[in-house]
Amino acid sequence: MRKELADKIREVAGLQKTIKKAEAKMKTLSDQAEAAIKAKDEAKEKTDAVDTIKKVLEAKKNEAQIKTAEAQAVLRATLATKVAEIKAADEKAYAERAADVKKDYKKQDEEGEVSKDATPETTSDMPITEKSIAQTLQEIDAKLAAEKAAEKFSQMSFEPQTQPVNNAE
Repeated sequence: MRKELADKIREVAGLQKTIKKAEAKMKTLSDQAEAAIKAKDEAKEKTDAVDTIKKVLEAKKNEAQIKTAEAQAVLRATLATKVAEIKAADEKAYAERAADVKKDYKKQDEEGEVSKDATPETTSDMPITEKSIAQTLQEIDAKLAAEKAAEKFSQMSFEPQTQPVNNAE
């Protein structure tokens, strides 16, 4: 009976060791599970924060694109207005200059007719007249070239400009 009792005591001691090992393993697994849950929660918080930041940045990007488009529209309208004003001023100046040239030409023509009847000194006036006409023609050519350049610039600036939009979702 003593032997049986000693065997039973050893058996109980062995079972107690096994229980303690099992409890230690359970504690380790429980700690690991808690650490995993904590890491998962932290990762979820970080993901949520990243999503929020992404939404804010997308809203700011869209707002910037809208402001850019509005600014471009205002700039185009302003440019068109300025081009029209410049063209109108050029046309007015051209018309005034043409009227002045006609008046000068008529005056020179009248003076030439008077000079023909009066004296043969018209040869000294002729180079001035030719110079004046040549100079006027050069000025007219320069204005026409400027108008063409302004018109070309205006046409180039009114062509639709497309910008690629990246939608990263």
